[in-house]
Amino acid sequence: MHVIAVASQKGGVGKTTISLNLGLALGRAGNRALILELDAQGSLGLSLGLADRARPGVAELLTGAERLESVLLRTREPELQVLTVGRVDPTTVAGFEDALARGPVLPSVLARLSPDFDIVVVDCPAGLGKVTTRALEVATHALLPLQAEPLALRSIGQLLAVIDRVRAEKNPQLSLLGMVLSMFDRQASASLDVAETLWTKFPDGIILDTVIPRDEAFLEASLRGAPLLLMQKRPPPLARVFDQLANDVLVRLDPTSPDDDDGPISLLL
Repeated sequence: MHVIAVASQKGGVGKTTISLNLGLALGRAGNRALILELDAQGSLGLSLGLADRARPGVAELLTGAERLESVLLRTREPELQVLTVGRVDPTTVAGFEDALARGPVLPSVLARLSPDFDIVVVDCPAGLGKVTTRALEVATHALLPLQAEPLALRSIGQLLAVIDRVRAEKNPQLSLLGMVLSMFDRQASASLDVAETLWTKFPDGIILDTVIPRDEAFLEASLRGAPLLLMQKRPPPLARVFDQLANDVLVRLDPTSPDDDDGPISLLL
């Protein structure tokens, strides 16, 4: 089972939006997928139109109040399920995060999920705190949304350093799946400069081909409590971006050997 930690050193980069829509796209592509929310703010549940802290989830698994089978949420997509963060009291977030980071519940839950899922997309909280670090300790891959703005570019080294430390000290199987440029605005010179720097200065292969643009459709989808693909009967063209992202991710998870001859293929037999 592949466990993809979607992590960012700062908030507001579209991390939850990417986790939600990528999970759905992976399920639609035939993968048994789960979106696992570890952010105590509960942004994933809110993006799905759930009332604040309405459903039990990870918090109840930590306390033993619920069984794993009872907190998994089925979705309209048969291959996709969701596990939200649960009912985290805002006054006890520090205790929740400490229990999640130090206790055995997270690796135990993932071990129990392994026979039933191919891919788990983990929506981490923003920042480089103990929950994000714990997620990286149990993940197989890290996917890093990078907002197309200068501050995000200057601070990405901090997250890469955390990944290197986790790999060296706790999880040698952790690999960097790549960075995905998010909230890209082709009309803004700063956004274009960040994109050019990523594509020309970073090592080949570290930046995914898919680019997530800045678009009001994301805000509208959140307000409606649905992923882009299910926002209306006729999905907006932007929804196809996540099919492309899912394809990028799947190729990197299970790369195939390139053919010796990569020339054109004739249509006629």
